[in-house]
Amino acid sequence: MTKRSGITRRTIVGSGLGIAAGLVSRPSFAANTKVKVGAIMPSSGVLAFPGQACVRGIDLGVKFAREKFGLDIEIVHADTQSRPENGRIAAESLIRQGCTVLIGAWDSGATISALQACEAAKVPMVVHIASATQVTSQGFTQVFRYYPTSLTIVRQSLTELKSVLGTLKDPPSSAVVLHLNNTMGQSTAASIDQAWKEVDVPLKIAQYIAYDEKAKDLSVEVAKAKASGADALISVTRVNDAIMIARECIKQGWDPKMVFSPNSNGVSDKAYHDALGKYGDGPILSALWLNPKGAETDKIVKMFAADYPNDWFDANAGCAFEAVQIVADAVTRAASPESAAIHGALKKTDMKPILMYGDNTKFDETGQNIHCSMVMLQGLKGRPRVVAPKAIAEASLEYPLAPYSKR
Repeated sequence: MTKRSGITRRTIVGSGLGIAAGLVSRPSFAANTKVKVGAIMPSSGVLAFPGQACVRGIDLGVKFAREKFGLDIEIVHADTQSRPENGRIAAESLIRQGCTVLIGAWDSGATISALQACEAAKVPMVVHIASATQVTSQGFTQVFRYYPTSLTIVRQSLTELKSVLGTLKDPPSSAVVLHLNNTMGQSTAASIDQAWKEVDVPLKIAQYIAYDEKAKDLSVEVAKAKASGADALISVTRVNDAIMIARECIKQGWDPKMVFSPNSNGVSDKAYHDALGKYGDGPILSALWLNPKGAETDKIVKMFAADYPNDWFDANAGCAFEAVQIVADAVTRAASPESAAIHGALKKTDMKPILMYGDNTKFDETGQNIHCSMVMLQGLKGRPRVVAPKAIAEASLEYPLAPYSKR
């Protein structure tokens, strides 16, 4: 049976729980020991698009780990239903079911909530995506975050932006920041405010405009952005609101010269491009991404295409996939399915990313990956393309943003 999404009979969305089949392979440890891994994602609700992409990445990651590490892995999926408070509920449930290591939880609020349960039970958690600084600044001992902090992402992103601005003819002169008011959005806005000064970006920030992630209409916020007089838009979005912002720009006749996202996934999602068609091209995003020239990338992408022919292998799926490999590597080195042994092995992690672009994954004393490398993407011809760094670029940057009225 062909898989059409990451939510299958293995995931019961109502309860947030499901079980994937175990995998068996070569080493004697793996052949005799089952490792039970819990995966917490927002598989339903307003964050369902990225959440389901993460589930696909987890399931493919387990399939790949069977071959590479020879592990017998049982995955138990849990759904936060896009509610931050459900992170702890999901984590507690997974731990009661015998999961000795967790992966999750995409949303920063849900991740922090889940980590509270992990801390109490002494069960390690690999955070594949969640950028709020608080995830690794509150003293949690069980956290191992692959994803960068919002400040790291923003600082690297703005450094790249400054470099790009220096090459442009008639660059924008001012920018308005339109951002979510949730944990991730507020953390990113604060990071932008700090890093903008540190990097000395040659653009004036005209205004910060926050909005609720559950908003059904962003006409007022986009009108404020347009009225600010800024000719560049800095957006911090998820996919639903990214679509609404683009539609309001079209409706209100606002054509910024540049749309740049220093810490958000909205403009790189398949749902964004499916919803907007030709109007989805042009925004620039700085993000963790698949290494198009990685040694095993083609093989992994082909595996994904075979299992999910109607979906994209995006950063959500990619980071989730990478998290499974980090866990598999740690369990193999620990030679044990027990939480304490896995925790000890995770602290000593030093592995080259198997799929994602970047240097070796290593965790500092706070549990933060110290080697997080960003790429610059731009929506071109209906999907995101790598435009920097040059060594792995798939296309050249296009500027200015094509006016919506002329597409």
